[in-house]
Amino acid sequence: MFSRRFMPLLLAGTALVAAQPAHAQSTDDIGVEILQLLVDEGVIPAQKAQDLLAKAKVAAELRRQREAPASATTIDVSYVPEATRVELREQIKKEVIAEAKTGGWIAPNAMPDWLHGLTISGDFRLRYQGEFFPKSDPLHQVGNFPSFPDFNAINAARGVTNAAGFPIINSTIDRHRVRYRARLGLDAKINDFVSVGVQLASGDDAGAISTNKTLGDYFNKDQIWIDRAFVRLTPVKGVNLIGGRIPNPFVSTDMVWDPDINPEGVVLNLEHGLGGDRSIFATAGYFPLQENEIFGRDRRFYAGQVGVRGTVIDDLHLEAAAAYYDYQNINSIKNAPDGSRLNDYTAPGALAKGNSLFNMRTDGLTTLAGLASDFNLLNVTGAITYTGFGDTGVRLTGDIVKNLAMISRADLLRLDSNSLIKPGALGWQVRLDVGKAHVTKRGDWRFAAAYKRVETDAVLDIFTDSDFGLGGTDVKGYLIEGELGIYKNTSIGVNWYSTDSIERAPFSVDVLQLNLSTRF
Repeated sequence: MFSRRFMPLLLAGTALVAAQPAHAQSTDDIGVEILQLLVDEGVIPAQKAQDLLAKAKVAAELRRQREAPASATTIDVSYVPEATRVELREQIKKEVIAEAKTGGWIAPNAMPDWLHGLTISGDFRLRYQGEFFPKSDPLHQVGNFPSFPDFNAINAARGVTNAAGFPIINSTIDRHRVRYRARLGLDAKINDFVSVGVQLASGDDAGAISTNKTLGDYFNKDQIWIDRAFVRLTPVKGVNLIGGRIPNPFVSTDMVWDPDINPEGVVLNLEHGLGGDRSIFATAGYFPLQENEIFGRDRRFYAGQVGVRGTVIDDLHLEAAAAYYDYQNINSIKNAPDGSRLNDYTAPGALAKGNSLFNMRTDGLTTLAGLASDFNLLNVTGAITYTGFGDTGVRLTGDIVKNLAMISRADLLRLDSNSLIKPGALGWQVRLDVGKAHVTKRGDWRFAAAYKRVETDAVLDIFTDSDFGLGGTDVKGYLIEGELGIYKNTSIGVNWYSTDSIERAPFSVDVLQLNLSTRF
């Protein structure tokens, strides 16, 4: 990119050389010095300076011939009109500007090549969120159970004393919030084989499944989190190795992975074309969840996915994939009956709500929540898109997941004889989208409706959709979404979620979201 601060010098240099009078001290010395300065500063290469100097001298020679007095030995030359001279100067000026725009005047190593591959993007969303609970009447067993323990808060405190009472989750008081989400991304192509990406995002906390920031903290300054930080290697076409805090590499829905999740790990992705837009792909990855320095029982999971995508027949497109997620050391270990706490380190670092839990403590006085089930997930996702209606697309998506390592009811009772929850291993959803896949201009629109049912241990509750049922598993219900473009890259939208619990005590909630979104 040509720096504007050098443009006046360059135009002045060429103008001085082109405008030198034949009878005065040569002013092209000054022009040459200016051009030499630009070469020394690395703004233009020496050859470009020579070319400009030659063009300027041609203009000066035409002027000298026109102004020289005639004599017997003088060969007359045709008069060069003023308009022609102006045209010549304008031509030189245009060439200077054109070369600057194309970057041709940048000398080697004056600026790194990868800066030309730099892309900045971002988005901002302002949201009203209302959460509406049914009227509660415990006496007549109507409405939500009023005292759901907040096990995430319990574990964050490394356990609580039973006599002091448990922190609880709100399940009875309607809530009204104004929230925003801000994200800023930077992607840089270093060369033909290497690129890097970084994204910053807002958020109430460092949790994996939300970048929403709730307003209402006495104007205190907000935190910014590193949401993505990764490197991508592409040694050959169709082969990508990605590592760091990366965009979700799997074909999936929000039932298994919340849309805001950017997992940490290393992934190898392969894709092979089958002709046209059809291809097959495979993805394999390793993802550390919690590194345990002292006890060596690291939490992690391995993942693999294979799939196909492309046009089946005219205007009908298919994408289908099967994935397997194998979690290691994810479940907790109950402490010995003597009341010791040697196994407290196996308590989960984060919990939402819905997964089967038990009290890891055996002292009868305190509580620390442990994750009861292991998780080995088989997930099949498919979507058919019809594009025969012009700009209006129709997409039908189906998703099913089963936890092949779910704990049995008998094993759960051995961990917690008071458990009333029946473990469930299955999750599924169907979804219909109509309209634009991405709303980018005024008048664009999209509409979506879905039904979803996620049993207690079908997926990890900390990674599933944070909006549906206010997050977690053991939830069923429907959702409706709508979005309308009002300006370029700016839209308004409304989301409605209505959900109920499946196995646990009654927990019903309706969630309304009104959005104003813009992106660049």
